[in-house]
Amino acid sequence: MSDPCNCIEAVDEKLKERNTQLSKALVFSQPAGERLMIATEVVEKKRGARATVMFPSFCPFCGIKYAA
Repeated sequence: MSDPCNCIEAVDEKLKERNTQLSKALVFSQPAGERLMIATEVVEKKRGARATVMFPSFCPFCGIKYAA
């Protein structure tokens, strides 16, 4: 990951006891590497509707900006 904090690893460690982890995606654009992915869900089910994902530019836990 390109983040200067260790929040993602710390949260994943806490989630281990519930057999879960944060969603991450492999990104090939700069900065390349693994990035935190915030998933969404479709509210109204319509034909062709699909959920989107967001990639934050700041750590959602501590607020530190990720490397650009």
